[in-house]
Amino acid sequence: MFNKNKKAIMLKFLVSLILALIIFVPACYLGGRLFSSSTQAKDNYVDFVQELEKFSQTGEIGARESTLLIMDTATAIVYFEKGKTEVLIDVDARVPYTDFIIYLQKPSQCNDQQNCLCLFRKSEFDTSVGTPGYDAVRVIPKNVLCSNLNYNLEIESCSIGKAAAVHSYKCTGGFLIERHLADKSSWTVASYYEMPRRVLLYLVRLDGAVRIIGPQDELQNE
Repeated sequence: MFNKNKKAIMLKFLVSLILALIIFVPACYLGGRLFSSSTQAKDNYVDFVQELEKFSQTGEIGARESTLLIMDTATAIVYFEKGKTEVLIDVDARVPYTDFIIYLQKPSQCNDQQNCLCLFRKSEFDTSVGTPGYDAVRVIPKNVLCSNLNYNLEIESCSIGKAAAVHSYKCTGGFLIERHLADKSSWTVASYYEMPRRVLLYLVRLDGAVRIIGPQDELQNE
């Protein structure tokens, strides 16, 4: 009788251990991949800023080069012009009467006397802004990495990515490159641009500035 009970206890223990491993190992693998992806996107942003800095200093006027941008879901790269407190995105939606405005709040890391480029990795969304009859949301960054710039950045078009029920983005005070920033939040947005995790951008050296061109703009210019 004792041996039977001992075998039953051992069998129950082994089953429990196997079930725990089935749950725990995939969870660790998924968590590791998510952490690795987030780190990769952050490191890519740092490389992107360094590449912009080098290109602005050593690139000849009219020079062109390509660069790979890697972004996680619900993140954005935002450029704030010197002296501006926020970037305004006027969204022209395809569905009538659904246009809205996105206000991107400038982080405290930015120097008001310089241009500033930031990676928004985590944000809160305030929908109490705007006027009656016109939807608006203010994006408040909570996990952010910023770089102050001594040169200007320009963008060929603020509409980078595949249009999802949207005609265009119009940027004021800077620009936005996003990957599901708002539509993955609790604030539901039906009109936005879908961008893959990896996107090839093009840089053009101007006098005192660097222009960023998205893949669809590059095709239109050919």
